[in-house]
Amino acid sequence: MKTFLLSLLLSFATLAAVAQVRPGSALMQRPATPDSTRSKFYIGVELSSVSYVVADHYKKVGGTFTPLAHVHVGYRLSERASLQVGLAYGATDDNFESIYYKAADSTIYRSTRLSNRGLAIPLTLQLTPFNPGRRLNFYATASLVPIIGEVRDQRSETLDGKTDIKYSAYDSGIYTIATAGVVLNYKISRRFDVYGKANLLYKELKRESEYAKQARSVAVGLNYNLNLNRNK
Repeated sequence: MKTFLLSLLLSFATLAAVAQVRPGSALMQRPATPDSTRSKFYIGVELSSVSYVVADHYKKVGGTFTPLAHVHVGYRLSERASLQVGLAYGATDDNFESIYYKAADSTIYRSTRLSNRGLAIPLTLQLTPFNPGRRLNFYATASLVPIIGEVRDQRSETLDGKTDIKYSAYDSGIYTIATAGVVLNYKISRRFDVYGKANLLYKELKRESEYAKQARSVAVGLNYNLNLNRNK
């Protein structure tokens, strides 16, 4: 999935490069006046490789989940700026089993279970310094993402039918991360926009983690403009 999303993002970048080489191309043509038929409200869906952290570093318990899709509702503050709120749910449940032979007639079964789930609510601002009338345009994007979730880590050993819990930790609550990156948006028609996105910054607000230092993600999405004025 990540390879597929990255390929689409590179395709968008190629289109932008071609459009810059050919200033008169249809991709970069713009109307003389703003498009009055574009509604201020829009809805959309996004496929992304982003993973959200659900963790308490003091309890030493944590994990990540990667939602299959994000849905969002947006409002255009102006031709150059928009705000949107989204929803995305994901869950991870991993079980690891191993066998340890303590003696010839004694076998220990070791089990590790890592599970987490969460509902992410991205609050996103997008801005462009470029002419908003162009079909193909770059935007800067930044998101604050509250996550309502829970995480559990349990490790146990079983010997002669008896299970001994060696370690157990659990945490739940509201976790918060921030992301920032760039968006390449293309206006297919007055109804639809398609875009590619790259998140270049990922930060946990409570405490920096090793995952957050390395996290990068790409996404593709489709927006549908609501309440068009059909008389235009």
